[in-house]
Amino acid sequence: MKKLISIILCAILACSLSVALVGCGSSREELLKLYMPGDYIDESIFKEFETWYEKETGKKIAVKLETFEAVEDIQKAVEGAKADYDLLCPSDYMVEYLISKQLLIEVDKSIIDITADGFFKQEYIESSKEFDPELKYSVPYMYGTLGLVYDIEKTGKQLTSWSSLFGDEFEGKRSIKKSMRDAYAAACIYNAKDELAGLTGVNQKNAIQAVFEDASSETISKAETILTAAKRGTVWDIDDVKFKMAIGESNVAVALMWSCDAGYVMNDYEDDDGETQTGNRNLWYVVPEEGGNVYIDAFVISKYAKNVEAANYFLKFLCTTEIAVKNSEYAGCISPVASAYEELKAYYEDDEDGMFTGVTEGWKEMFIETMFPSADTLNRCGVMKDFGVDGNSAIRSMWSRVL
Repeated sequence: MKKLISIILCAILACSLSVALVGCGSSREELLKLYMPGDYIDESIFKEFETWYEKETGKKIAVKLETFEAVEDIQKAVEGAKADYDLLCPSDYMVEYLISKQLLIEVDKSIIDITADGFFKQEYIESSKEFDPELKYSVPYMYGTLGLVYDIEKTGKQLTSWSSLFGDEFEGKRSIKKSMRDAYAAACIYNAKDELAGLTGVNQKNAIQAVFEDASSETISKAETILTAAKRGTVWDIDDVKFKMAIGESNVAVALMWSCDAGYVMNDYEDDDGETQTGNRNLWYVVPEEGGNVYIDAFVISKYAKNVEAANYFLKFLCTTEIAVKNSEYAGCISPVASAYEELKAYYEDDEDGMFTGVTEGWKEMFIETMFPSADTLNRCGVMKDFGVDGNSAIRSMWSRVL
């Protein structure tokens, strides 16, 4: 009897711990597990989703979030450890890789169909076809571009070319993101500047995309030469430089940066201590004239998902206007959901919070172009691709030599 009582008490204790972790009565079938970058989703929406999902399906759900630091962590978790995450949030090239390895489950189009007329901005649907050709496996979450941020007080002029980063003019006053793919892409575009010069329309778009698909030994060698030469007087950084540039405490004049980070620190932002800081209106952003990168982060359903139905409903929930806007404001990026995109663009164009009062001529237009790139800008932007085993290995070896 004592042994039976002990077993019962242990069971009660285990149940109590389970309830504390995932909600009263929750089993794995009532738990939705997300794996995505940190600070990239407004966690307040989880409770909203749980309520919404029960109304939609009559079923209970609890959301659990786990975060990663690098997109490649997804590969380790899913392909390596076969972790049972339901939803993953990789970047474009990793979506392509996961599809090639048959590690994803198709999205249920009866619940959410991203190809429906007017649902998503068409330009981002077209870009998504570069990594998900039949649009079966991914739902775009956020987009942005890769380009240059510069402090016009330090440069004394508008910048338009990658030569401002890789040339000698700002040696000792430049920063390159410590990200292998981003640095490699920028160096490759710079090296191809002569071939890209003067191209327009489809010819330009195709030529830029070809740069992002080139992992030949010759191209990698040329990129290594550029990046090695650029080590002189360069700050290699992930996040520190953007905050220092934002408060004017950096000698960096020009930096390789994502548009979401640029928009974040040009606008009023929240620092690491949770304090609101005034954005630096001397900072400008540009996708260089030679070309750049448009990135798309998307949600996909893992092959090892345990709650596929809830995963599909969560994707539908993310794409409602209110939730897409909320996550855009939280993450500092823009959702490609058409209704959210238009609402956010109108907000900035109407200057509803007065952020453009007193700014330098052209700054407002530049900021809006940063967050909502024009067709001309997107036409000179390629999508990053999976280089395959040999290409990835060769580029990693190059990167190790550079750093």
